Amino acid sequence: MDMRSSLKTLPGVRVTVERFRSAAEEAGFDKQVFQTDVELKLRMAGVRVLETKGTLPLLYVNVNVLHRKAGEMEAFHITVELIQEAIIRSQLCSGREGLSEDALANSTMDATTWSIGATGFGAVADVRNTVKDLVDKFANDWLAVNPRNGTA
Repeated sequence: MDMRSSLKTLPGVRVTVERFRSAAEEAGFDKQVFQTDVELKLRMAGVRVLETKGTLPLLYVNVNVLHRKAGEMEAFHITVELIQEAIIRSQLCSGREGLSEDALANSTMDATTWSIGATGFGAVADVRNTVKDLVDKFANDWLAVNPRNGTA
């Protein structure tokens, strides 16, 4: 299955940026700045940002930074994932008659349905730009299956 197809009819996403380690924070990495960057990119692309805490779907951003010394370039790895509720087909097809609410509730789990990553070296600004580029790719995939004019 194409990852894009899991984005079809998605009403929007909640955004969570994972907290940075203290050494990265001391080097200038600020979780709130990255959170704002991601939310702004999504809104500018037309993807609705959901505000309700603890709800899915969730666009999860994790930036791991290997900080060594002040003034040096940082090694980093970024992962951007969409996590949403998914149906486990094998549990639904295990001889049950019909599809009751209980059967559906017991046949779901949270799953990553779209993901992308990047690894590199750079300063805080380089890492922020890489995160923005990855979020742009998510937004482009979302728009490909949820066009603004309603013709997908």
